[in-house]
Amino acid sequence: MQSSRDSWKWLNAEVLRFLSELDPYGLTPGAPDGAPFDEYDTEAIPIASILQRDGTVTAEQIDAVWQKWFGEPLTAVVGSENVDKLIAELTSLSGRRH
Repeated sequence: MQSSRDSWKWLNAEVLRFLSELDPYGLTPGAPDGAPFDEYDTEAIPIASILQRDGTVTAEQIDAVWQKWFGEPLTAVVGSENVDKLIAELTSLSGRRH
């Protein structure tokens, strides 16, 4: 069984991966001409914390994180359909903790 620290690192990395794949601002994290691979880590950390605590995350919670860092909700940037898909992906992580 992995330690809670390892579990946290895995969860945060997965949240970061999903945010990077969504790439709301077209920064192409990790690409040769893109932003650093951890470009969305500042946003991934509080979202991973919510997931760790609640086992799920809501659009309102994600929008609040995005609002704090970018001054606009993520839903306004990528649309509610993409946020709903992100929520489904993030929530699926709860059952797959490593």
